[in-house]
Amino acid sequence: MILGDSLPKVPDARKAGRAAVNALRALLERHNHIVQEVDGQNDFGEDLHVTFTEGGEVTGDLVKIQVKGGHSWRRATGYAVPVGDHGSTWADGNIPVLCVVHDPDTDGLYWANATKQLLAARRGGEVLKAIAVSLDDVLDDTSIADFVAEVRRYLSRYRGNRIIQAQLGEMAGVEFGPSDLVQHHVNVYGEDLIFWQRRGEGFTTLLHSDLDWHPEYFGPEHFFPQGQPGTFPPVPVVGNTILSTAEAQWLAACLDAAQWAREPAPDDPPLDTNIRARDAYVAQRIENRLRIEPDAVARSIHQLREETAADQDLAAVAAKWEADAEVCAEALSTPWDEMSSDARGLVTFYLVKEVRAGSPALAIDEQFRIVWRTARVAGEYRFEARIGQPSTRKSPHRELVPAFMLRAGDRVYWLSRYGKERGRTVSAVWDSRETPGAVCVLFDDLSLGDTFWPGEFFTRRVPPKSR
Repeated sequence: MILGDSLPKVPDARKAGRAAVNALRALLERHNHIVQEVDGQNDFGEDLHVTFTEGGEVTGDLVKIQVKGGHSWRRATGYAVPVGDHGSTWADGNIPVLCVVHDPDTDGLYWANATKQLLAARRGGEVLKAIAVSLDDVLDDTSIADFVAEVRRYLSRYRGNRIIQAQLGEMAGVEFGPSDLVQHHVNVYGEDLIFWQRRGEGFTTLLHSDLDWHPEYFGPEHFFPQGQPGTFPPVPVVGNTILSTAEAQWLAACLDAAQWAREPAPDDPPLDTNIRARDAYVAQRIENRLRIEPDAVARSIHQLREETAADQDLAAVAAKWEADAEVCAEALSTPWDEMSSDARGLVTFYLVKEVRAGSPALAIDEQFRIVWRTARVAGEYRFEARIGQPSTRKSPHRELVPAFMLRAGDRVYWLSRYGKERGRTVSAVWDSRETPGAVCVLFDDLSLGDTFWPGEFFTRRVPPKSR
């Protein structure tokens, strides 16, 4: 029987790939490094696992290598290895990945650090389609010692970064992702602060040891309330955390360095809604509103009664929330920061009809929108260009207070653009809808007012009875 051309043929690409793997393996083993080949059926962007040795002893330094062979990888300035769908595993895996190309015409091997290139591109907000392999990075008997030394140096730095990040996560009780940006600061009191930026999340997290690692979620729009990076209000505030000047400067540098990471990478899967951030945001907004509008709960309960009269399903939900008389009493008589979780849940039910969540890539004030059960006490007043600023000049008869502590009838002081001071009477204060987290202040019973951040302070005349 003549089989002729019926026998299967080995593709040229497989021959070239096999020759490349054999050439690299022979070189590494010739210099006593340990090579483990990955079975072709289990190849997910890596062909070899290499453990380096030194002086005949195993070092424990391990690297993964993707090997390519043939003419198709040539480019004008060298070679290129497509990233394909390996971008996240090559960049964020526990072991760095190298790319090695074998040129069959010269029998030469050329290499590049794929992990390093991908992470560098990510820091610049770019997404690599291919790993560039330079003609200058030759891998042979002459250069292999330098190659091993360079890769081991990178492995040491890479491993150390992961160790530090893991230790910080254990300290704060959180788990950082492999692509998260994490920075650490110790203040003059020995307290630890951790800056945490998840890739593609539109806001940042601050963890503070002195606050039992309770997270504060914020963005540059909160940290620089006048939109001027590098300048801080008299008392820098993030959420409910007051910062020192040194802490504020460190945090500002972290925010600036992580700007690119708040943009989602095109090839990354979308993040899920950060539930902890949503709940913390809603709780902070409720606390702000109760502080500014003490009667907000009473007005919301009145509105709820009108709604339940026409909605039996809502009435049933309300009955479940109000089943515990002690919780109801606590919700109506206890400050928010002293309430139990059950009482806070009831107050949230009274005040909030719905929380709408948008894309995780949005700033936190845009990502989460609260639909309140009752409207604010006044309309929104907002000026695009503020003329002058609150005065913080002290005297024996003045006290310095943040904007959210102002109340109708307070006498405050304002500086014109030329620094001239004049008095104003506060007519109303309410939680801002257009700028969540800030407060609106109306002056002198006129259409004259502005939106102020928690870190903005006024000098207020002290009432005679309080002096």
